[in-house]
Amino acid sequence: MKQKISNLSIIRNYYLVIIVFILACIYAWFSAYNSATITGNLCGVFFLLGNTYVPVKRLRYWITRKDISEEMNMLLGFHCLLNITAFFLCVLHCYLSNWVNIWLKASTVLMGWLVLGGFFLKYKYSPLIKKGVYFLHSQQFVFLVLIYCLLKGHYVI
Repeated sequence: MKQKISNLSIIRNYYLVIIVFILACIYAWFSAYNSATITGNLCGVFFLLGNTYVPVKRLRYWITRKDISEEMNMLLGFHCLLNITAFFLCVLHCYLSNWVNIWLKASTVLMGWLVLGGFFLKYKYSPLIKKGVYFLHSQQFVFLVLIYCLLKGHYVI
């Protein structure tokens, strides 16, 4: 017998995500001292919150509940929305700050590539094209190179 997920548990998880999102935005806003830092902090918060979908997707196979697709669709919506917002904040952050670093330019291009690939996944294509776009969007190597470029560009490593 299939276990049904109550709408109450989905709403409860939705509010939990919203509360974490609001607290992260408040922290990013008050931890900054100028508009370039505010946009950079908000971009980082949105980027981290948006990409929590990937490990949750991997953990989904270990969860014993059968009908978890509604919650995963909700998280996928957050993943798309937060990453698109993070990319636009990234571009604004680059515009407001003094970025002459090749690593930051490379990370902006890579982030745009991943966001654009994810945006194209929303459209209906032939299965061969969709498989290619999914392959180019979901490469963890590109994500790790993006993180390396961000850290190198901000002189963290």
